[in-house]
Amino acid sequence: MKAFKPNDFPTLGVEEEFHLIDPETAELMPRVDAVMDSLEGEMRERVCYELLQCVLEGRSPVCRTVDDLVENVGQGRRTLAEACSERGVRLVASGSHPFGSWREMPFIDTDHYRWVRENHGYVAHRLLAFALHIHVGLKSAEAALYVMHEMRRWAYPLTAMAANSPYYEGLQTGLASTRIHLFHSMPRSRFAPRFASFSELEDYYDKLVAAGDITRPGDLWWCIRPQPPLGTIEYRFFDLPTSVKRIGVFAAIVQAASAFYQERFLSGVPATVLHDGYLEQNWWRALRDGLQADFVDSATGDVKSAREQVGELLTLVAPKAEELHTARYLADAWAILREGTEAEGQITLCGELNNDFRALELALAERSLDGC
Repeated sequence: MKAFKPNDFPTLGVEEEFHLIDPETAELMPRVDAVMDSLEGEMRERVCYELLQCVLEGRSPVCRTVDDLVENVGQGRRTLAEACSERGVRLVASGSHPFGSWREMPFIDTDHYRWVRENHGYVAHRLLAFALHIHVGLKSAEAALYVMHEMRRWAYPLTAMAANSPYYEGLQTGLASTRIHLFHSMPRSRFAPRFASFSELEDYYDKLVAAGDITRPGDLWWCIRPQPPLGTIEYRFFDLPTSVKRIGVFAAIVQAASAFYQERFLSGVPATVLHDGYLEQNWWRALRDGLQADFVDSATGDVKSAREQVGELLTLVAPKAEELHTARYLADAWAILREGTEAEGQITLCGELNNDFRALELALAERSLDGC
């Protein structure tokens, strides 16, 4: 495992897992190679493979501000959508495809993805779901471990807020985030163990490599994890938003929260004691109910609605957001708490479209470029 690269500022970067569809039928299309071959220069460097041939991962440059991040994400979506159009496919941003079959989707044929397929079988094959990953720069590995622990308290309320995958394989699943259900069926995909030091994490990694459980650091698929070569903490529990605006909201929240907890770490504030049993139950309520969930606060034991708990986090980090000039994004976060999740929006839209999943998917393709 590489050394942690210190970041003096809470920089931002995101990875978006898009899916590719036929522009008329809305069927999933395994055309990622054709799209990637059409890209040149910087844009080619900003995309990569992700497990299945119907998925294209777009990566932002490192940004200091949420404004710059949102601008880059919008520009990236426009450019990728144009490249997709030239190759006869459309780009869609959401947490799942409403009717696609994982049985028909070929894997990416690289050494690593062959290892994933061979070692995880059915569980990996089912992962027809699409995430947003947000990176925040931190000053040290020890700060990253502290932040990783503290943010467990808020991970599932934010998961609920970001829910955007209510449909899968032609069904309304009854889950606000079907993606989280699928992703967390993989090993090492929930919370990391509690590590007292970065050297303890390195030892853990070495043991798993020796046991043949993993092949590289990226196989630690925890929903919050340090990324030592980048000097970041990476948040992996968000469904990919259809709305670019919501990416800005989620990035502003975790940037301010990460900076807030890093400051507490540097001030010597002890880590919060969190109840693992409550966290486990909150995972289920978040993926099932989204913002309609009630949680048991893992720090206090109090029962709170998802909206109350996200609101508590927004209030906690508001001064840090002011410092980072992102207060208006937190105002938009309060609006999301009032308006509801994109999962709820998908269900409403699908009803308006007479429960036509093809029409829903094509509408999501249009909305993926709104504001770009």
